[in-house]
Amino acid sequence: MRVSVRLSWLAVLGVAAVPLMCSFPTDKSDEVFVVVVPSDSLAAHGVLDRGGRDQVFARAYHRLTNGDSVQLTNIAFAWFSSDKNVATVEGGSEGSAEVTGVNPGFVQISAQAVPFDKAKDGAATVRVADRFIIDSIRPLQIHYGDKLRFYGVRIQQLFGVDQGFGSLIPDIFSYTGNLEGLGRVDYWVPFPSTSAKPFYIGPGFFGVANDSITVDSTDLYEPNYALPALIDINGNGGPRTFAGFLTLFFNPALYYEPYNPATDGPFAVDWYRFARTDTTQAVTYILNSEVFDDTAFAYFADSVHFAGTYYSADGWLNSPGNGTYFCYGQNFFPLRERRTSSSIVALRTQTGPAMHILSNYGKAGPYSLIVVRGYLTVDRRFPPDKYEENDNWCRYADANFADSVGPNAKQIKVGLLTPFRDSTLTIDNPNDIDWYRFRAVWSGIAGDTMLTIHAKSRPFAATDASDIDLYLMTTATFTQLASSTNVGSAESLTVRYQPNAEYYLGVVDAASEPTRYSVCIQHGGPGISCAPPGAALMASMAPSVLRLPPPDRRAVTTPPARLMGRLPILRRP
Repeated sequence: MRVSVRLSWLAVLGVAAVPLMCSFPTDKSDEVFVVVVPSDSLAAHGVLDRGGRDQVFARAYHRLTNGDSVQLTNIAFAWFSSDKNVATVEGGSEGSAEVTGVNPGFVQISAQAVPFDKAKDGAATVRVADRFIIDSIRPLQIHYGDKLRFYGVRIQQLFGVDQGFGSLIPDIFSYTGNLEGLGRVDYWVPFPSTSAKPFYIGPGFFGVANDSITVDSTDLYEPNYALPALIDINGNGGPRTFAGFLTLFFNPALYYEPYNPATDGPFAVDWYRFARTDTTQAVTYILNSEVFDDTAFAYFADSVHFAGTYYSADGWLNSPGNGTYFCYGQNFFPLRERRTSSSIVALRTQTGPAMHILSNYGKAGPYSLIVVRGYLTVDRRFPPDKYEENDNWCRYADANFADSVGPNAKQIKVGLLTPFRDSTLTIDNPNDIDWYRFRAVWSGIAGDTMLTIHAKSRPFAATDASDIDLYLMTTATFTQLASSTNVGSAESLTVRYQPNAEYYLGVVDAASEPTRYSVCIQHGGPGISCAPPGAALMASMAPSVLRLPPPDRRAVTTPPARLMGRLPILRRP
């Protein structure tokens, strides 16, 4: 093979150039510099324990004329500590050194390349600390419902933190850092926290932080009575979970501020607007209040406006447990509902891209507000049934009635030979209300004028704490035709129907007890056999049911006396 003489000479020159460019520096060279780096463990921890030991490493480099650097091997290093009262250092082999923590503080651990007098020394800063320490807390001024961030060493070991008269709530999903070193963690500030230096306690330690925190007497969303606090809940949620569901919003430390009508507006109200573009996915809203009296009410609505002297509801509004429901100009006030301190509204679908929560209160106190992605039920034995979503009559029940195609159609038509029977229905959460729209199809027979409805619970045990009531309303004028509000969950009503007319059947949870139940709707009078399907146990009444008030016979479209003068006026514009 022929080889170009010219190329051969170029190759020789290239090889010869390498040792010329990378020639070893002299002991007087100022082109040598040292770099000191911590071990992987020391870098990950960010701190060295008092009495602990770890390593640092030195490397010597020769800076070339072209700007590159080449590492030098087999170099001996001399090691120094800038403060032996903080840490000592002892050299080892192959550029390593062992650092021992003595007392808390910062120290420079430096290395000198022994063979090179003019080499630039290298150094690394090492922090020595006790096994636990709070370095700092931010912010220094805060509102209820907001979070303090604690920075420090092994900060996750905190058992508890008191802020004045209140105990902070840990956000366990906020922790970042190294479990054996530096980290940070957040704590919610709830009422009745007060301005002070936080007191902390952990495994084998306790103390008072150096930072003094000023706590404002309002929560972070105040004022929010005339305009809602806007909260975006788009996205998949998480990483925090609640009852196994990814959270879209979570705040356990909100606060009803003391109300002064002279300075705080016409109403004691906290108002939130949750925005979510995807209305096809299930979402659950939970408001849990420690303020529980006859002036604390929570409203859930698709649209609310403040008009200066009243709130207007444009679409639908539910107040579970409070016995107040509004839908496009129509009111419904069930005769009996048992109030609880928690309000849960689980929606399989939403009617629009917004959900308003209007929380009216009469005295100061803490509360929590949670929104999760999915349909949460307090008892997994009672999942949502086929007809959910049906929490109101004017939107959800109407939409179900329009669903008439396919094997899962929800339209209900009751004929003489085609009664409606379903034993798979559920009150899936406390204070749930289910609405069914149905058509009473006339057979053409002159005597076919009566309609009978039966409903009963299907308890899992011999003791049944549930209590469901029935209400029958016209669809045209939302006029009450009949109701059955007996104590317990065995209800029956009979009415004279109009041929081919449509009606709303409301099933109300009067006892705030989830339950399975069945419904039968059939042509005929009180003596007709219309036993709902499903075998029922011989159930006895629980004490909670026996304490319910006796049946009330007033019109369910008129507000009860207990609500008059105590609520914001709800009007349709």
